[in-house]
Amino acid sequence: MPSLPKWINDTVENVWSSKFKDCTVTHIENITPDLLRVRFATDLQDTSYEPTYAIGIRVNDRDFRNYSPFNFNKEEGTFDIIFHLHDVAAAGSNFVVQLSVGSSVKILMPRGKRFYEHNAKIHFSIGDETSLGSSLSIKEAVDQNKGTFICLHELEEILALETLNLYGYHSPKNNTMRMIEALNDFLNEENEAIHNDEAVFYLTGNGERMSLFRKFLKARGVSPKCIKSQAYWIEGKRGL
Repeated sequence: MPSLPKWINDTVENVWSSKFKDCTVTHIENITPDLLRVRFATDLQDTSYEPTYAIGIRVNDRDFRNYSPFNFNKEEGTFDIIFHLHDVAAAGSNFVVQLSVGSSVKILMPRGKRFYEHNAKIHFSIGDETSLGSSLSIKEAVDQNKGTFICLHELEEILALETLNLYGYHSPKNNTMRMIEALNDFLNEENEAIHNDEAVFYLTGNGERMSLFRKFLKARGVSPKCIKSQAYWIEGKRGL
């Protein structure tokens, strides 16, 4: 989300007041030194939710940031967020490191476009650290429907994937060939599912990387309707 003057953000909160909820931090867990899992609690009975929906947090006077909630439990009134602490000077990271158990945070409730394909047989989530929450929300939905989930993440700490039970392909950061090789292996193994449009690919995270992988998948015969994409950030572009 773009950086806006304080008065505009104040207006957004006032006009959309019914869309915001006061949430309380109930649990904080370090997944790795730069990944933080935070649980929030509030009344969620009247809240709609779909996998990969985003919540919005006003991290300072001028900035909102979007995050993908998972483990969304209406009955217990809780949901989790994975925060990537990539730069403590960045608005989002600076806000998150100041959270503690008991902190109260006003949060714009989940919203977004339809992204998750309920009827697909295979769901393949591709991204980086910022995509972990999205992948987890997709995995939860797939597990409930007894489908097949697989993921490919580029990040330095493979321990994060083990801790979060996101078993699949892994690539070190900025290793394009490793990412392509992993995708190629999957496409070769699931050739029939690809041909029958039974596998859906969810591309999130770095917008430039997403564009590259989208072109590769299409060149390998994946139908455009089976490729879903949502950029979370682009190098040098503030506030996406």
